[in-house]
Amino acid sequence: MNPPDRIPVCLLTGFLGAGKTTLLNSLLKQPAMIGTGVIINEYGSVGIDHHLVESAPEDTALIADGCICCTARGEIAEALLSLSQRMQERAQTALQRVIIETTGLAEPWPILMQILRTPELAERFTFDSVVTLVDALNGGDTLAAHDIAVQQITAADRLLITKTDLVSAADVDALQAQLTAMNPDAEVSALTPGSAQPSLLFTGGRHDPSSPQFRPGALLAQADTLRFVPASAHSLRPAGSPPPREQDIQTFSLILDQPMLPGRFYGWLEFLRTLCGPTLLRVKGIVNIDGRPGPTVIHGVQKAFHMPTELPAWPDDDHRTRLVFITRGYGQEIVTDTLTHLRACAAGSP
Repeated sequence: MNPPDRIPVCLLTGFLGAGKTTLLNSLLKQPAMIGTGVIINEYGSVGIDHHLVESAPEDTALIADGCICCTARGEIAEALLSLSQRMQERAQTALQRVIIETTGLAEPWPILMQILRTPELAERFTFDSVVTLVDALNGGDTLAAHDIAVQQITAADRLLITKTDLVSAADVDALQAQLTAMNPDAEVSALTPGSAQPSLLFTGGRHDPSSPQFRPGALLAQADTLRFVPASAHSLRPAGSPPPREQDIQTFSLILDQPMLPGRFYGWLEFLRTLCGPTLLRVKGIVNIDGRPGPTVIHGVQKAFHMPTELPAWPDDDHRTRLVFITRGYGQEIVTDTLTHLRACAAGSP
């Protein structure tokens, strides 16, 4: 399929009890969701949630007896291809979009990696968005206690605050500010009962650089005025030092004035990904690669990186590289120190 013809996939995630099934039922009743396939993952040997989702049985697939990101990892490909085949055989409705509802204990990045790196899936499907639900009643306590919830939030393209009718407006505002600080690249919305719309899950390609609907402006607006500065006395995390707190999230951006040589830039990015591991929660940016007429868009969630996409032209007169990072613990020091070394090596090259 050509990129515009691939079937968009939304990953719907959120910690236990965030309201994923309730939201899904509300949306599936709407006419705009005709042609939607649903994959539901549950943790445990007996599936329940798929019986609670009000969707036609042939439009629903269950992955039970394990988290979709670990023991059931290989089953997501089979489920997606099976859904596509079953709905293609029905004369009434072809598969137009897919929602993957994960267990509340799922890490998003292995699911992203599987679709991005499985050729038969990449040919037919495209990731449209990661949507994470956050419970307004318990969200703050959950973030403080569970690292999985942090990973789900920092991986999101959109954050939806649920159960807002159970707390005060001030509590909702405070949680919204906390989520924005953790993931400034995501759109944050507070839901009231019955207010959800299908557009909250599917963007129409606005996040996909290969789509005609892609709009880089929102990404560029997130890059603040923090500029790259030479590393100070701090260095990489000392051996044997205690790990950072799970909720110790940093969000920052780097703005580089000079074009980057492709070999050095991608080598640095791969080194950074290997060095930081799970502390590199997310990186997204628009990069000026030396010799290219337009910018290169990169997007990664932990170890799952999309293939870089080259845009035919710059969206405006600002041709600087802008990178937005979400890291945990010592991530910012590693980013700045390794980039200092990269630039020093480049300056010393003949």
